[in-house]
Amino acid sequence: MKGETTPYKTLSIRISTDGFCFCTYTASDPDTVQIHFYRTDNDITLYANLCKAIEECPLALDNVNEVKAIIVTGDFTTIPAEYDNKNRHKIFYRSCFPKADTNVEIIANRLTAQNITLLFPVEKNIYNRLAQMGNVTYYTPASIILGYIACHPFDSDRYMLAYYMNEGSLLVSMNSGKVELINSFPTADNHNQLYYLLAIWKAQGLSQTTDKLYLCGNKRVEELTGAISQFIRNRERINPTELFTPNLLNKIGETPFDIQALLLCE
Repeated sequence: MKGETTPYKTLSIRISTDGFCFCTYTASDPDTVQIHFYRTDNDITLYANLCKAIEECPLALDNVNEVKAIIVTGDFTTIPAEYDNKNRHKIFYRSCFPKADTNVEIIANRLTAQNITLLFPVEKNIYNRLAQMGNVTYYTPASIILGYIACHPFDSDRYMLAYYMNEGSLLVSMNSGKVELINSFPTADNHNQLYYLLAIWKAQGLSQTTDKLYLCGNKRVEELTGAISQFIRNRERINPTELFTPNLLNKIGETPFDIQALLLCE
């Protein structure tokens, strides 16, 4: 009918060697959220896995207006926003990762709240495949977490956020709204996770009694809470049950927090 508009539909794809997560939703109607998980086959390339996952995905992918691709990688670096020059992104990235794969596109996420730009790679064949799906915006968990912090500021001035994923951990140290440190560690071992957390907490000069630790992510958070409580007094879990309505919570299920954060910041 005249005057009717088609709802703006977004597809988010989380791409990781551990598996893919597809999420379609319409911002005007959160109840339309649909999730699909795809376990990768280690016998074929990540690109081949992606092509197969897209082909077999039961969600309607041919009528989306925007694609948001989350590239899970620890090969990221940050530069001050004043040095953000597209022609120099590869130079900055290569200075930090000289041995990294050269067959990549370097993506820049400008994080205005923190006055930094985050650089990370996307395999060219994956980049080209996703381009066939339409307008694509790229993120990595590090930029999403910083975006979430900007959209949903915490009460504490000085704190650390620890995001635990199947692929490892991401640690962010903040002071008065500015990033002091952001780093990732590709280990799923609880002892190593605890070691990295406490080592960075100490190196950043955070107080065991007055500064705060925010925790989010998968079930490893529960596994680590007891051990962390012996060293850090002020802790708070970012709990999806407090962020989403019950009907939406049932739909997002066990989706990674970075997918959830995209929904929350939409």
